[in-house]
Amino acid sequence: MNFKRYITSSPFDVNTYVFEMNGTLYVVDPGEGISQFVKDPVVVLITHGHCDHISGIPELQVKELFISPEDAHMLTDPAANLSLSFMDHPVVVELEWKDIDSGFKTLKVPGHTKGSRFIIFDGVVFTGDTVFSDTIGRIDLGGSEEDMKVTLSRIEEFFRNLPQEWIVCPGHGETTTVKDLLRRNPFLRRNVT
Repeated sequence: MNFKRYITSSPFDVNTYVFEMNGTLYVVDPGEGISQFVKDPVVVLITHGHCDHISGIPELQVKELFISPEDAHMLTDPAANLSLSFMDHPVVVELEWKDIDSGFKTLKVPGHTKGSRFIIFDGVVFTGDTVFSDTIGRIDLGGSEEDMKVTLSRIEEFFRNLPQEWIVCPGHGETTTVKDLLRRNPFLRRNVT
């Protein structure tokens, strides 16, 4: 899959990914400012409902919007999506949404938020803020330490069973490969030989 990565939602520096598949343009985690890069109608995929990852949705011509049922309330709740705490304006997305698990291959990865998801395509995994190239996401922004511990044990096995050259696309920071993720990330390399 060929995708473009745009840095949006300054100062949060969110990775917003854009790709075309079967004639449809997709945007993963659109942060504020994405409209300067994307003008055409899109399908929006959300890894989790925090404000920095959804604040660009109102800028787009959205054909369909996919998010987990657990995080869907964050679209319309500025307290839950943290825009009241971290942005200078509330983020409210009043669009019909669909269950991302029913439309795409996903992995439930609660911890950063209850509804965090990996979105999986052939050769690429969009990980949101659950795992980055060399660390993991915070658990103090509506997440759970207990959930994250369970998730980490599951995703370590998940990544070890993927081809090493697959690309890992986190919500912040640099993209990496499965091989480098397992080598560099101290939260995932405990059982890697």
